[in-house]
Amino acid sequence: MSKRINYIAIALTTKCNCNCFYCKETGESILPSIKGTWDFNDLKKVTSIAYSVGLTTFRITGGEPTMVEYLPELIKYIMSLGNDTKIRLNTNGYNIEYILDILEIYRERIDVMISVDSLNEYVNDVHYPKYLSSKTEKITKELVKKRISTRFNIVVTKTNYSEVKSLIDKALALGVNVKILDLIVRNEYLGNGKKFHDEDAVNFGVSMYQELSGVEVYLKSISAKTQEKHYVSNANGIPMSSYFLGNQWVQVKDSSKGAMYAKECKNCSFYNTCYEGVFSPLLSVGEILHISGCMNNKLYYQLKGKSEKEIRRSFEEILKIFESIELISIK
Repeated sequence: MSKRINYIAIALTTKCNCNCFYCKETGESILPSIKGTWDFNDLKKVTSIAYSVGLTTFRITGGEPTMVEYLPELIKYIMSLGNDTKIRLNTNGYNIEYILDILEIYRERIDVMISVDSLNEYVNDVHYPKYLSSKTEKITKELVKKRISTRFNIVVTKTNYSEVKSLIDKALALGVNVKILDLIVRNEYLGNGKKFHDEDAVNFGVSMYQELSGVEVYLKSISAKTQEKHYVSNANGIPMSSYFLGNQWVQVKDSSKGAMYAKECKNCSFYNTCYEGVFSPLLSVGEILHISGCMNNKLYYQLKGKSEKEIRRSFEEILKIFESIELISIK
């Protein structure tokens, strides 16, 4: 029996200032037909109920959450729910300056995760809007100066693979931790100027996929210590290993190692093509509670217009899925 999960993600908005080829149009929100931003009052109601059932770590993602005007108030609200709440903010750093003061106030309970995929805006003729620009470097130094826990997330593909080692070195020199992720193969991508869906998307993902073994060889050569299983907030989903260099670490999330799946997964029509497994509950735009990345709409819970009792019941039902999960490789 797994320890009950206390981690949930919130896809705050589908809006984003970037157009990364490996993303989908609505970001982490599950339904491509629903775009927009959570209503703040509705979100406060749902997060309050989430906290009441034991969810204390809130990962705020998008789209790009710093495009949402009420983000500072949301941070304050989540922190007011209890002294044990924590926030993990996924951002590309677009407009993070306007919440620096709030981040500093709650720095003991906040992690900032900045997506940075390359040193240059164009790599092998592919546009990487989330590159280490002078602006991103400046804001990173400011976060480190304020002692706000900061990490770079690097999605590795065939096109940016040549830059990854230098980017890791640069991140460590800036004083931040790093998370390396391989490309998740799925049925939708924005693509390089052309959107891909279904079989075309899967073929595109396979063509862009880069194994991480070379990165791990490099990390072993520069690290003082390694740890096969290292989790910061959530031990579900794809296994993660870490390489430690002094007080810093580089974490590797490698989907080729398999993922954690629940018993419900084996009856899902998407099971044999699911690379992500059961990672965490996620609140999507449109007030939908589901499992992060899960394509099984039988496990989607529509919260819009529901009473507090009904919303709480939905949370309890989805949390049961995380009570009996195991590591399985389906490749």
